[in-house]
Amino acid sequence: MNHFIISVLVIAMCLGLNESKSGCFPNTVEFKNQLGPGSVLKVNCTSNTNENKGIRDVKFNEKYQISFNEAGKERIVWRCHLRQGKKMEHFQEVWSLYVTARSKCGQMRSYTAKLDGIYLVTNNQPINPKLPWK
Repeated sequence: MNHFIISVLVIAMCLGLNESKSGCFPNTVEFKNQLGPGSVLKVNCTSNTNENKGIRDVKFNEKYQISFNEAGKERIVWRCHLRQGKKMEHFQEVWSLYVTARSKCGQMRSYTAKLDGIYLVTNNQPINPKLPWK
């Protein structure tokens, strides 16, 4: 029984040391450009907390990340417009949200833009199907 209590205390201390000062690692939304050499992915994101990141040009093989912390019961939702093509004629709108009863810590949403669509990976798990360009 003593070994069990010591094990639980060690695990609790390790988990406590892995958290940031706010008690939660930031969530991240990431956009990767895999459209091909010379291609630019335009990303324009706004949140439900009125934060506007402006238009970002993401070059081929580069990525753009937005990191944020949730505060209390407030859920942060990001709405992002993606554009690509020679005249930026192809577009898609993606939403990144975290729907649960409690705050999520250290969540990762990674969108990869390719010529045939946008692929989403959530916490290292691919989500199907891909989003086609409009």
